[in-house]
Amino acid sequence: MKVGEEMTRTVYSVTSDRSVLHASDLMGMHLIGSLLVVDSGAVVGIITSRDVRSTHPNRIVADAMTPNPIQVPEDTFVWDALNVMKQHGIERLVVYSDEGSPAGIVTREKLASRLAEWTDSMTGLFKAPYIEAIANAWLSSGETFHFLFVDLNDFGSINKKYGHPVGDDLIRGFAEKLVSVFGQEASLCRYAGDEFAVLTRNSASFVRSAIDTLSSGLSVGPAKLTASVGWMDMSRIADRDALTFRELVMRASLLSTKYKPAGKS
Repeated sequence: MKVGEEMTRTVYSVTSDRSVLHASDLMGMHLIGSLLVVDSGAVVGIITSRDVRSTHPNRIVADAMTPNPIQVPEDTFVWDALNVMKQHGIERLVVYSDEGSPAGIVTREKLASRLAEWTDSMTGLFKAPYIEAIANAWLSSGETFHFLFVDLNDFGSINKKYGHPVGDDLIRGFAEKLVSVFGQEASLCRYAGDEFAVLTRNSASFVRSAIDTLSSGLSVGPAKLTASVGWMDMSRIADRDALTFRELVMRASLLSTKYKPAGKS
């Protein structure tokens, strides 16, 4: 779930003073779409097959390359790496090791394909394994964050009364509500069925307001539902260093159940 697991580890390079034709021949020989440009042991750029196609073959690599390519560490999460690519409008990232040296290259296509495996097809939110990986990383590093476990109230009865298509619309609608409340600043997950989970580094006051908004639920036609939310503020958990993701979910889900009869958080 991190770029180090998805990158191409064999890195080919060229110096900036070689011809674009030479770079093109190297790419063809190794069946690759890019080369790192390395001068005197330092990465100074990256040249791609697109750069080669748009530059005269007699020009030198320095004229065609993208200088100072964006780099990320191996332990960067796939979603975060994709966001970096989107922000900079690029198709490839250079991945560096703990020692700071180039360890590989990863493409947007590869990450997007991998991320699709961890994305819920109905809502577009993450599946449980991805958010579990993020939570475990944050727990291990001592990160301060909030974990919310959200359970939709009486969802089963709504399915029986109005039918599964309406139930599906409510699930999708609630997922959209999560995105509208938290935006891209949180990791959002359809945990299972009518249950959702949220990891966020936002302030406690923001989270409290968000919970009020989520608890009010939403309507689709005649069908209306509310939500119960269990909130774990990790800055206030005494035994957080010993917590696992499973225990985090268990505690938060018990909290959501506690408030379920009233549909409050």
